[in-house]
Amino acid sequence: MNKLNKAIRKANSKYNKENFESFKRDIFKHTLIWEGGAKLHKLKGDSGGWTIYGIAFNYNKEYFKDLADFKDTVYDEAAAIAFCKYYLPANVNLVQPLAQIMYFDMAYNLGTRRTIKMMQKLIGVVPDGIIGRKTKEKMYLVSLEKLTEVRKRRYYRLAENNARLKRFLKGWLNRTNDIEQRSYKHKNNVK
Repeated sequence: MNKLNKAIRKANSKYNKENFESFKRDIFKHTLIWEGGAKLHKLKGDSGGWTIYGIAFNYNKEYFKDLADFKDTVYDEAAAIAFCKYYLPANVNLVQPLAQIMYFDMAYNLGTRRTIKMMQKLIGVVPDGIIGRKTKEKMYLVSLEKLTEVRKRRYYRLAENNARLKRFLKGWLNRTNDIEQRSYKHKNNVK
């Protein structure tokens, strides 16, 4: 069984099925707006190469037989990869519901380990990128406001320290602001 089939099986397992359906319905769709959705694309200078549903082929080759197999990716396959590779390792379900869309989007965009370290700093535990007992006990403290602030600070720092990245700052901030607004709108629609 290949890695993609394992991810699909894990996401749809009795243990994860409810969270996976909620993830697809309530979280993943917001990130996909910024990741190009179902459009297969390749940006010049992007080391990820071909991308669909935010899944970059060069970083996820282990899920596919070849590039042709990758290009045939459907929504549920991409969602299973995102759920198993980002949502579950980041323990998105442990942060406040209002913060879940932002926290997942950060893991998907910035990387899971980096996002976990940023979150750990916010809650006052050792930022080692590993979610252990102490981190889990405090993850309920993670708020949308704190995540938005720390994410923006990171982007400003990146642009300040690397002149080549300044051109991305506006887009990064637009994404952060949009995900924040989507989080509030989603909360109001769920009530």
